[in-house]
Amino acid sequence: MSSPLEEKKLYHRAKILSEALLLSSRALDYKSVLRMVTKHFKVFTEADAAVLMLNNRQGSLVPVFSLGMPLSKIKDTRLPSTIRLKDILTHPVLDVRYTSFMNTPLIHNRELLGIAAVFSTVPEKFQVFEHDRYENLFLSMLAGHTSLTIECVTLADMLKLIECTHADWKNIADAVEDLICVCDLNSIIIKVNRALTKKVRMDGKDIVGRKCCDVFHHNETPPKSYPCCATPEAKSAYTEGIEYPMIHGVFNVATFPFFDESDKHVGSIQVARDTTKVKKWQHQNV
Repeated sequence: MSSPLEEKKLYHRAKILSEALLLSSRALDYKSVLRMVTKHFKVFTEADAAVLMLNNRQGSLVPVFSLGMPLSKIKDTRLPSTIRLKDILTHPVLDVRYTSFMNTPLIHNRELLGIAAVFSTVPEKFQVFEHDRYENLFLSMLAGHTSLTIECVTLADMLKLIECTHADWKNIADAVEDLICVCDLNSIIIKVNRALTKKVRMDGKDIVGRKCCDVFHHNETPPKSYPCCATPEAKSAYTEGIEYPMIHGVFNVATFPFFDESDKHVGSIQVARDTTKVKKWQHQNV
């Protein structure tokens, strides 16, 4: 039979998990979500301080919200997002004067979104989360709900951005002769210009929702060095000469990382310029 203290602790955990689960259903802006997420981890772990670190435009993990310690003192911290997961778990991500720490990775679809870092002046404060399977399970559930919420609000912000720029897209992108498409991080096309629809002889609504390599190559698996797939990994501009047999041409394809208003990497913009005639002329004059 559990003691009143254990029951109180269980209720405390369940309440926070319930709040974390409901967070994704509320119409909150990105900053409000980050504030609530940081608060959840601080209260859940009964820590003296909590910091939420997320990926930024440069591909580093940086503090974006803090409770219990001034963000101004740690905002310049940079942690490569390529750091190994075991190093994240065993080393403090911030150089602060606290006796103990715990870092909880926030992962969604195998992508490291960020880290919830908590600190305490009590030695070995967070060992219970490592050795108690129930505490560990609750913490994993909190991290899972948190990651999903961050992805949901990011997607919602991206859709708002796309809707807000729809008029500009029609006026500018449709006036360009190059083939232009916008893809998410999974290389799924979410917007195309008129030149692309004419080139592939498909209606825009039949292109949106398909992978770009499927549209241009009729293959779900992209070729090596495919620009659209290289940009999400590198988070930087990428250029490659590509032959598209399905549309009978050689193109100079440039892709650029696409960021939302909160500076989170959400996809890429691909611009393909037809260089078929140039290549033929160069070949004939060799």
